[in-house]
Amino acid sequence: MKKYLGNFLVVAFFIFAITDIIREFISSDGVHYYSDQPQRLLFVPIFGIIVGLVAFGFSALSRRWQRRVKLAVLGLGGSFVLLAGSYLSFQVANLPARMDPTIPRQIPWLLVLGTVAIAGLLWFEFFQILRKHDHVA
Repeated sequence: MKKYLGNFLVVAFFIFAITDIIREFISSDGVHYYSDQPQRLLFVPIFGIIVGLVAFGFSALSRRWQRRVKLAVLGLGGSFVLLAGSYLSFQVANLPARMDPTIPRQIPWLLVLGTVAIAGLLWFEFFQILRKHDHVA
């Protein structure tokens, strides 16, 4: 029963996400954005091809190099998000004097907590991979 509920929730989330993307595309007048300058649409397949080549190159690496690349990417990503979160905290600390009174005061701090959570997850995954002792040649 739990398996079906989990599958149902995942499918429902993706259906909601896709309908929200379509609704946002229509309401933001994306058709005119791309029809005014059609070369903008070329960036989508170019980006897809580049990401596909990077994924293929990563899968072609040995397990040892895959581990090294994962550690480097997670470490750099965690450091960047932590640095961005620190800067965001500094800006939020100076924000009350400049803040619009209609915006709730908790919203900027929720952004800071979100960045700290993302950095924490990146570092957690970094240490999980670092701790794993699969002796790869």
